[in-house]
Amino acid sequence: MLNHHIDDNTVQNFFDYYYHDRGMLKWQGFMLSDHVSALRKEHKEAFDDSFMYMDFQSVHEELEHKGEGHAKTEITYVNDDGNKSVINGLVMNLQPSQVTIMTEDGEMVLSIQQILIVQ
Repeated sequence: MLNHHIDDNTVQNFFDYYYHDRGMLKWQGFMLSDHVSALRKEHKEAFDDSFMYMDFQSVHEELEHKGEGHAKTEITYVNDDGNKSVINGLVMNLQPSQVTIMTEDGEMVLSIQQILIVQ
């Protein structure tokens, strides 16, 4: 027979020491991993590297130098989504307003205005 006269202390004791909600632990674990990923992304975006950005003339000169030496080039640029991206490759063709980079995936044409850093 069930005892319907259960006091609050007994209920609290049950939840404190005996009840274990596994579904909630899994859900919180999922949220924690998403939270950590979001924090890492936020930290990465919060890093201010604008002091390293090159002006138009410096970008053009560095690309010209890398192209003449056939040196592997790392370019940080603003992609079509407005986010910063990095590509590695060789300068194949340099024009006054754009550059063609040969990457492992093929050719990529960038506007000089998109380029932030050339290394």
